[in-house]
Amino acid sequence: MKKLFYKITVLVLGVFLMHSCEESDATVDFVTDNVTRGAILKTIEVKSPVIDINDIANSAFAVEVEYRDNEGNSLLGSVDVYASFIDNTDDGEDNSKPEVFTINIPSSEFAIDDTFGNPRADLLIPASETFTSLGLSPDQLNGGDVVFYRLVLKLTDGREFTNNASGNVSGGSFFSSPFQYGATLVCLFDAPDFFSGKYQITQLSGTDPFYGAETFGSQVVEVTANGVERSFPFLFYPDNFQAAYNMSLNLVCGEIIVLGSGGLGCGAGIGQTTGSKPSFFDEDLEDDDEIIINITDFDPDGDCGTGPNQIVISMTKILD
Repeated sequence: MKKLFYKITVLVLGVFLMHSCEESDATVDFVTDNVTRGAILKTIEVKSPVIDINDIANSAFAVEVEYRDNEGNSLLGSVDVYASFIDNTDDGEDNSKPEVFTINIPSSEFAIDDTFGNPRADLLIPASETFTSLGLSPDQLNGGDVVFYRLVLKLTDGREFTNNASGNVSGGSFFSSPFQYGATLVCLFDAPDFFSGKYQITQLSGTDPFYGAETFGSQVVEVTANGVERSFPFLFYPDNFQAAYNMSLNLVCGEIIVLGSGGLGCGAGIGQTTGSKPSFFDEDLEDDDEIIINITDFDPDGDCGTGPNQIVISMTKILD
């Protein structure tokens, strides 16, 4: 089994900041009404945020978007999709690829939504076309690697809008119109009973840099399964602050990837990412009695100036 070193990249995915419909619509309306040259692709739903490396032929990244401009939505031309690849596998070979053009999605793929009256489309980007454009073969792909997709909105008057250094994304609309998404490579499985239910957490090593206390300590949690994701609510600093947060993990081709929770901080939220040592699970999806997870705590450190901190927890299944 290859050991994977996964770098969690914070961008909008894999984890996206979503507002309520009313708040999001208000932001979009303000931008399109007040920015003379504005046009956006609002994210409605990321329908397929991962790529199954065991089934490249049938895998695709998919996102539903809504188009808006301040000319009655009359300027929609097409959408160009660019892809880049980040090799996160620590095997001595770097297969990362710079951004390349992948596909063009014409305006004919957009249809007027009956509820809101704006053009919407399911942008489906096949994994096979993605890796062909990047010049990558299946044996160069590993769980935990990431494809980044960037959208370029092309208007009929020749203007283009995207997410780049020139600042074409305007104001608060960035969070609903990021123009960029990440798709993690995974080995998909459907085993809702594996690593789910009640677990006893025991922190085996590591203390926080302030009080010498334990981030997780000893507590019982309920783990919920959703595809390859596992999540559970827990008390951050159970012996001190007892702040309620939710931890998310991805089970990626044998390795446990820590997506973090966000928590208390010194101006920003303290987060958690995958530990400096990898954590593994049973790929046969049978043995889930005890799961050992290495975590990099204080990553980011929430503006506290402490830097990251390594901790180890065990999760022992509680049988009813």
